[in-house]
Amino acid sequence: MAVTAAAADSARPSPPFSILRTGATPIRLSQYRGKVVALAFIQTTCSHCQQFTTILNILAREYAPRGVQFLECAFNDDAVVTMPEFLERFAPPYPVGYSSQAAVMTYLQRSIIDPRPVYVPHVVFLDRAGIIRAEAAGQSEFFRNPEASMRVELEKLLKGVERKK
Repeated sequence: MAVTAAAADSARPSPPFSILRTGATPIRLSQYRGKVVALAFIQTTCSHCQQFTTILNILAREYAPRGVQFLECAFNDDAVVTMPEFLERFAPPYPVGYSSQAAVMTYLQRSIIDPRPVYVPHVVFLDRAGIIRAEAAGQSEFFRNPEASMRVELEKLLKGVERKK
């Protein structure tokens, strides 16, 4: 059974966010306006995140031709060091990079001193206009069957169905 992601506290424009890449131009979320975006925040060394990357690889090949952009952003302290091995091992067909924990927490509207953990993987869904419509954290029901749950969210956004609070 698929579980839908939690609606964003309120639909809100995605704040500016950049994902860094070694030896490449940073990825700006704004460059994907006009596409549905699935942005996953991960830790490169997390086994759950690695399994999720495998699922995203499958979904990206299916959904990219339909106008969905997948992105992954690692924010573990050693992401710069572990990223090359991660990319070689999983070979994602979409952009992957890293950012600081502070930048990710700001994007997720969480304080860096918030005692609650940020469970990973954590996925945020943006509609074609760059509006955050839903998100799901690693400990949520969404991740009991992440492939089916991702499909439910992507289909909603591709159809332009706006979530009601």
